Amino acid sequence: MDKRRQRLAFAAAVLLVVALVGGGLWRYSDRPPESPFHDSAADDAAEKVDRVLDRFEYDHLFKADDYVHSASQHPDVKVLTVTGETHWQTGVTLVLQVTGHGVEIGADGSVIDERDELICFRIQLGPDDDSRDDDIDCPPTEPLPVAKDPSLTGVDARLKSALEAAGPDEPAVRAAIIDLQLDPAIRQDVTAKDGRVGVALRAAQYDCILARVTSTGAEIWRPSHTQLAPGELPCTAGIALSSIFGRYPH
Repeated sequence: MDKRRQRLAFAAAVLLVVALVGGGLWRYSDRPPESPFHDSAADDAAEKVDRVLDRFEYDHLFKADDYVHSASQHPDVKVLTVTGETHWQTGVTLVLQVTGHGVEIGADGSVIDERDELICFRIQLGPDDDSRDDDIDCPPTEPLPVAKDPSLTGVDARLKSALEAAGPDEPAVRAAIIDLQLDPAIRQDVTAKDGRVGVALRAAQYDCILARVTSTGAEIWRPSHTQLAPGELPCTAGIALSSIFGRYPH
């Protein structure tokens, strides 16, 4: 092939690439080829992000730190980056790294193999609109260090039984709570007044148990999600001894 033909062939190849790029048929990415598990892992991870966003809305969050803390409490979800301060002023952008469970399905519908993959998402919260980008390239950064909240799940019955045995005696109540060997991160508040003992256990903003111990026994109450919202009902032993104890909002 002479030089003229070589130049024509090269020019044709360049034109082909330009056409493919223009038509959206040519994709270049430094991301490694996707595994046969990738699509199902991405779908599984997207459902987990749905739950994260649902919780943001349910808890009426608007601060960047609260978004980070809330997202990090979900299983398989980590926050890689955060920018901004509040939803309505600067807007808040989060990049989440989510473990998605992928499954490779054979032609006959059987499971060939399965494994987990890390899938990343960009979440834009305000200042005008909320949006998300699924399955983006994960930035090369370590997850932000956020401690998991303790939990009061399964504590109610144990607490009531211990308080029934202790009776309305503050030292005995304190000793009974110690014997429960609760997570040290759970805040404990105990106070006595007029022959009664109030107890408050708080693991997180919306995870609170209040108890009142009298000569007739022990009562346990979990305030509602609405009552435990920031600026509303405090989770304190004083509330356990007040007239508010056991009342739900109308």
